[in-house]
Amino acid sequence: MSRWYTGYFSPDFWSLVRHEYTAARTAGEVAYLVKTLEEHAPGRRVLDLGCGLGRHAVPLAEHGFEVVGVDVSRWALDRAEEAARRAGVPLSVVCADLLERAPLPEADAAVCLQSFGWGEDEEQRRLLRRVRDRLVPGGLLILDHSSVTGILARYRASDRFEAEGTVYEFARSYDAMSGRSRGELRVTRPDGAVARLRDDLRLYQPPEVAAMLRDSGYEIVRADADFAAGSPVQVDTRYVQFVARVPRRPEPAVLDYARATPAPGTLDLRWAPDEVEYARDAIEAAWAEAHASASADGAANGAHHRNGTRGEYRAEAAGGPGAGFGEVARGLAVDDPYGGGRAAPVLARHFGADITPDRVVAGAGTTGLLHALSLLAAPGTLLCTPYAHPDLPAWASALGVALRPFDPSADDAPELIARTRPSLVLVERPGVLGVLPPLDRIRALAEAAAAVGALLVVDEAGATYAGPQASAVPLTSRVDGLVVLRSVSKGYCCGGLRTGFAITSAGVGADLRRVAPPLAASALPMEVALRLLDRGDALAPLRAAVAEAKPELIDGLRSLGVTVEPGHPALPWVTTSRPCPPGILGKPVRPLFAAPLTRISVPLSRARRDAFRAVVGR
Repeated sequence: MSRWYTGYFSPDFWSLVRHEYTAARTAGEVAYLVKTLEEHAPGRRVLDLGCGLGRHAVPLAEHGFEVVGVDVSRWALDRAEEAARRAGVPLSVVCADLLERAPLPEADAAVCLQSFGWGEDEEQRRLLRRVRDRLVPGGLLILDHSSVTGILARYRASDRFEAEGTVYEFARSYDAMSGRSRGELRVTRPDGAVARLRDDLRLYQPPEVAAMLRDSGYEIVRADADFAAGSPVQVDTRYVQFVARVPRRPEPAVLDYARATPAPGTLDLRWAPDEVEYARDAIEAAWAEAHASASADGAANGAHHRNGTRGEYRAEAAGGPGAGFGEVARGLAVDDPYGGGRAAPVLARHFGADITPDRVVAGAGTTGLLHALSLLAAPGTLLCTPYAHPDLPAWASALGVALRPFDPSADDAPELIARTRPSLVLVERPGVLGVLPPLDRIRALAEAAAAVGALLVVDEAGATYAGPQASAVPLTSRVDGLVVLRSVSKGYCCGGLRTGFAITSAGVGADLRRVAPPLAASALPMEVALRLLDRGDALAPLRAAVAEAKPELIDGLRSLGVTVEPGHPALPWVTTSRPCPPGILGKPVRPLFAAPLTRISVPLSRARRDAFRAVVGR
């Protein structure tokens, strides 16, 4: 079934509106668009959404903008192209339904005039999000809509207009519950032929459109009345123009790793592959224990497992193909899909805390858990530390969540949470600067977040270096609204296990399980990760190695004139706002709300330390 507007914008429609869309009116609207675009758009590539006959697209092209007109009517686009040829300006067109997946090119700005409200509310939101995704960071949207209060002040159920022998008769009604105006335009041509054009428009109040824009990831610059910049919107305003900007969108951090290749002879200190030498014994022991336990369980139980083709159980001899890792890998914990039953006792021992299974969600590393938490941020506002790992902000922003900077160490941080009333607060502990906010500050922030119905997410992926005693996990038993993320990636050097844990306050685990995928942590990696954690503070040797090697890195960099932020002494990296000295490659950090930094890992092995000494001339 075709949508009403695919046949509505016909030659009969355009024969009517040319009496309303006068040259003077069009000139005023174009002047408004040109001024707004030149003041706020980051470039001159413009999408005209619902461009019709090109009455805005062609004049914008005449002002030097690179315009792509998009419309559902091929007949109208043909006339727009002809108008551009007569004006001697280039104009590209796309024939597409804006409420479908229209193939829109990348642009610096988009204008949408009298083409909003044709579908359902969720279709309009999807349109706004698709346009946002095609606009560059800082890109501009000028969205015009008919304000329902201004329309109803002039609303008539029927009307008649005659021009040049053609009679136009209107019949319409407004449904207050759906907010839709439905009607029919009956056109009687001079030759007596009759055309009936039916419409079905959603009329919005300005606050409704503002909320849709914010929920779709825009920042509203201003709202104007009737194409007059700075004119306040009143109850009788008929046409409202929202000027909105697409904020800069972070990208997931994993995309950074392929962007730089060290030159030959360069010491790559973006990461620390030598860390594993200080955790290798614990890792190998955990794997051996997992294998031995699985083999023993297989022998004791007759190595029963499900035959995937017939759904029956069969037994294998102990030590056969069903023993060891194969037994664990075949496990599908449908009775514990979020891993809380298996993980809670181990996590409780590791952190010395009271942790119940309902407060634990296991995921595919902290990355998978951050993705799930982004769903809990929408709709709303995310407060995040200036140098926050970009993954959660990137996904939340894609859902239309507004991003705001947040300094957890600021004296007024709890008050900022109270004023902003965010949906989620993200604190990295430690962040890239190597700071671990004290536990009493984490508690104060969690209490402030809980008071406004928000969640405080503490990402402790890097806190493993400081040992379990430094974790905020025990606070989850004492405060509301807190989520602490842990993994076996940093320090343990087992990121490939893709196993992470969210330990939550009471009640929050249920919220997270509503959006997190079940069975995200595979059986074998989960088994090894838990055995690693059950070894207690397995990273003490690594911590000692960092304490011994880090001062040499700091002194060497400073001897080369590099300003260094050392961070916590247990963390195997430093940061600098200056370029790395020749011969060293650090990891660039491009934060959303702060100046760029470079992170430099501590060389730990003899070979890497000797290479560093050679660079600094020692």
